[in-house]
Amino acid sequence: NVSREILQQNRILETIKQASVKKILGELKKLKEKDFEKYLEFYKVFGKVLKEGLYGDFANKETLLELVLFKSSKRDNLISLKEYKETMKEDQKSIYYITGENEAMLKNSPLIERFKKNDIEVLLLDEEVDAIVMPMVHEYDKTPIKPVNNSDVDDEISSDEDKAKKDEGKYQEIIVKMKETLKDEVKEIKISSRLSDSPSCLIYDKNDPDFQMQQMLKQMGQDNLPEVKPILEINPDHAIIQKLAQSKDYLYLNDIAYLLLDQAKLQEGMKIEDVNAFAKRLNTFIAKAL
Repeated sequence: NVSREILQQNRILETIKQASVKKILGELKKLKEKDFEKYLEFYKVFGKVLKEGLYGDFANKETLLELVLFKSSKRDNLISLKEYKETMKEDQKSIYYITGENEAMLKNSPLIERFKKNDIEVLLLDEEVDAIVMPMVHEYDKTPIKPVNNSDVDDEISSDEDKAKKDEGKYQEIIVKMKETLKDEVKEIKISSRLSDSPSCLIYDKNDPDFQMQQMLKQMGQDNLPEVKPILEINPDHAIIQKLAQSKDYLYLNDIAYLLLDQAKLQEGMKIEDVNAFAKRLNTFIAKAL
């Protein structure tokens, strides 16, 4: 009668475990290379398990990175990190991904507008495990892997630094007033380099967990997390921002600031705390437009 604890600490069993895992992963790698369609059948059932291995099995991390597959903003089929890297643009610095609740929402997220415009592929991660696993994966084959809602991605996708600096100065008064209005809601307000169509979006400081990560941690029982405020980015090329700057009529700026924040929350799958206030502001502008 041998206790489980004794077996878990047994060096022979640990060696057998390590050898078995390497053998299984090796066979899976062979299957992926020789019969990808059959590997896809396996992956649809056990793909999440392989991703979970990235979180806990550091010894086999590199092999697992070759085995995991992802949805993409540019393709209909699942792809590997190797396939992504082989088709990266010459001036592209990182592998980019976005996490969220479902593929359709991710494909239409404001966060990847500039990536689409610049023909940069983004991995679409819509499984719950992705929010926990991917922040642990910092690079693949010496190429950084970064979320698109990370603040340090801005410089990588902005093609015109002079325009960005000019926009910061041009809209500084609006930014200052919006910061005063939303000081309890956001960490910072800044001009965006990632937006092309939408007026606003939410990103996070590179050291802060994003919304999906926060939700996952809460589901795991970590309810005492410190408050993490997002960064609100506004699009200087959008008509709303441009008209504000041209007219300098800031009578409705407080309401506009909250509407820009609330719609950015909705597009991220977040809840609006004060729905009645949102509806009231929205109705005010509908009536004004009529």
